Amino acid sequence: MRNLRIALALAGLAAPIASAHATDACQDLDWRRAQQSIVKRALTAEDLVRLRDIGQAGDMEPAEHVMTLSPDERWVAFQIRQADPVANRYCLAMVVQPLDGGEARFVDEGGDFMLAPDGVPTVPATAIGTARTITPRWFPDGRAIAFLKRTKGGDRVWRTDIAGARSAPVTPEGLDVADFRIIDNARIVVRFVTLPPAVTTEFDAESRTGYHYYERFVPMRASVPILGKTEAHFAVFDSATGRQSEAGKSDIALFDARVGSVSTGEPCTPFRSPAGQGFIAPTRIELRCGGASPLLCDATACQDSYGPLWLSGKRVRFIRREGWAHMTTAIYEWWPGTAHVRRLYSTGDALIDCQPRQTQDLICLRETSLRPRYLVAIDLARGRVREIADPNPEFAQLTLGAVERIKLTSSLGIPAYVDTVLPTDYQPGQRYPLIVVQYQSRGFLRGGVGDEFPIQLFANNGFAVLSLQRPAPAGAVADATDPIDIDRRNLIGFADRRNVLSVIDKGIDALIARGVVEPSAIGITGLSDGSSTVQYAAVNSSRFSAGILSGCCWEPQQSGWVGPAYTARFAAIGWPGVSTEVPAFWRQMSLIQNAHRVHMPLLFEAADDELRAAVDSVTALREAGKPADLFVFPGEFHLKWQPAHRLAAYQRGLDWFMFWLRDKRPEDPRREAEVKRWAAMKSGATR
Repeated sequence: MRNLRIALALAGLAAPIASAHATDACQDLDWRRAQQSIVKRALTAEDLVRLRDIGQAGDMEPAEHVMTLSPDERWVAFQIRQADPVANRYCLAMVVQPLDGGEARFVDEGGDFMLAPDGVPTVPATAIGTARTITPRWFPDGRAIAFLKRTKGGDRVWRTDIAGARSAPVTPEGLDVADFRIIDNARIVVRFVTLPPAVTTEFDAESRTGYHYYERFVPMRASVPILGKTEAHFAVFDSATGRQSEAGKSDIALFDARVGSVSTGEPCTPFRSPAGQGFIAPTRIELRCGGASPLLCDATACQDSYGPLWLSGKRVRFIRREGWAHMTTAIYEWWPGTAHVRRLYSTGDALIDCQPRQTQDLICLRETSLRPRYLVAIDLARGRVREIADPNPEFAQLTLGAVERIKLTSSLGIPAYVDTVLPTDYQPGQRYPLIVVQYQSRGFLRGGVGDEFPIQLFANNGFAVLSLQRPAPAGAVADATDPIDIDRRNLIGFADRRNVLSVIDKGIDALIARGVVEPSAIGITGLSDGSSTVQYAAVNSSRFSAGILSGCCWEPQQSGWVGPAYTARFAAIGWPGVSTEVPAFWRQMSLIQNAHRVHMPLLFEAADDELRAAVDSVTALREAGKPADLFVFPGEFHLKWQPAHRLAAYQRGLDWFMFWLRDKRPEDPRREAEVKRWAAMKSGATR
């Protein structure tokens, strides 16, 4: 069973990195103790890594609430998280914040970082590297909250009084809880998962005779199969005594509730429904009241809302993105039974996990281009915003590059935009090297998708930055039938890759025309979809002088390393099979078949989970005498989650571009061996 243990480690079930307990090492987690200064100083890589976070990064609406309001709506509870790159761990705490003034209460500290599961629960567990959303849940009397917490005793439900007097586990050691709901002031119902005994018995027997290679295998991730789906089980626990009892149907039904429509005690409930045919049909809003026919809103403003829908008196309120490339977030209200829709508030900032309050406030997490996530109350009657809490008050003392948004149109006529970030020492008339960061630019400009490419660190070191908000996929047209159809259209002539690169090119052209960018010193970065754009640019563009890819590559042998389950999907999309000879197709994308055409130095920052997909491409570039360097991060997934690795990616990325775009060698001795190798690459002595 040695291979099974290896698979478990690869899948993230090995021992976690050092846990964060309530020690002096985590004293910086409490932002109330932050030392602030009016004197500005340069931002460092450590400043970005050690930002205090609430929820997952990015502007996507979470599937579960990041924060929750107390029953009396006087408090909001959430988990605060801070990376410690030195110890390679996270400091964690549960916070209860008063909404109408007053200091936050840290009611529980410690526990281990939890990764979000990826898709269907399986064993080994799979993940992509994002933080799990830890949703605190309030007991009906508002005196306590319950939440998931990982310690050496496993994933357990903990209960803490909001006065901070007592925090203790409710569920026993050895029972790893997947989720829970509160029944009443005394009881909670939990869901936990197990693998059917027959599956483990069969797997153990098969390990002795050899695993049959079929859909369970994903060779890129592990050399043993994924066992299969787990089974869900439920139990009820007394929150005071921990006594266990059987869960009834009404208890289990509590798990059916989802983030979306907000119950306000009214007999009517707002919903979203399709407003047309097809996979990409717009949505509209309707109000359902008992058995009566639903009231429909067919106004344009009622299309494609996201996040919560809630009733305020007789009106339905909702949030939608609108304007050029959907770069504006707006809040609307609709009078059911009429066509009257009114916009109450709009902003270019990102709003996350907004929740209504009966005082007419909307409690949201907010990000601006230059400010990390903080908590606000939006007064919808007056259009005013009131700050409730800022978990990163020290950030205001750091020097930041100015940001400007540029509207663009892709080569296919699709609206898009980029944010340009100027160097902190910017002087009009002087040209600067440019770094492209992809591919989400709403909210705080931190490190692009995956948070590996530190925008403001680049700006603090003499670089201009172009941050791309990815345009809509080329294949996402009205008559697309499903995701496979969208991907198939994207791949025809590599239409989507050309579409994305056209927006980047137009943004660069605009900055060159303004005299901001030095045309001979342009770098490009990318993770996931962004990495695909870097690969496509390396083969089809001569504009870039250096690149970094995190997660790569698309090559002729890819159907082998993704495994049998994905092979059929790839074929349906249009990727050629391993045995199919289509040089004209791969001439547009493959680094292996175009190695001699690639002129820009490429740095590959690979998770060990995805290494197999990159080694052939790197080998081909080296054989062709092209500058290519590869680093492998252990225990990582599609996104790098370990603090030490994120810091290393930040620092190496800066040094890579300093070397190739500014011809400067880092002074830090940590990079001495790497720079010698890069210098050898530059002189042609690659190996």
